[in-house]
Amino acid sequence: MTENADIKWSDTSHSPEIRAERREGDVIEFDLFVDAKLFQFQGHFPNEPVLPGVAQIDWAVRLGREHFDLSGTITRLGQLKFSKLIVADSQILLRLEWNEEKQRLLFSYKEGEETCSSGFFELTAQ
Repeated sequence: MTENADIKWSDTSHSPEIRAERREGDVIEFDLFVDAKLFQFQGHFPNEPVLPGVAQIDWAVRLGREHFDLSGTITRLGQLKFSKLIVADSQILLRLEWNEEKQRLLFSYKEGEETCSSGFFELTAQ
């Protein structure tokens, strides 16, 4: 997995709007608005824009690195599940949980009570 360090979270053409943020220890939740104008929706798909899974993974990695100050290399991506499409102009919840002992960042996206996607990343300790 490659990461584009040149894209900053403040770049509104590539990042959803963070409408709220809650943190308790090693768990952080973000209320995100996924605007139809985001770069990730271009061509995916013209008549019914769907957020690509790779964008969901990218956002989880970038927010995890930023908010948990993670610097290791991602060595594994596991238990990846995509169970509900995230469409343009959606309000979603991203939950990140850092497990220091396992060097693992768990993520899940939800719309209401329904899980859209989930998985985890493992990083090398640094």
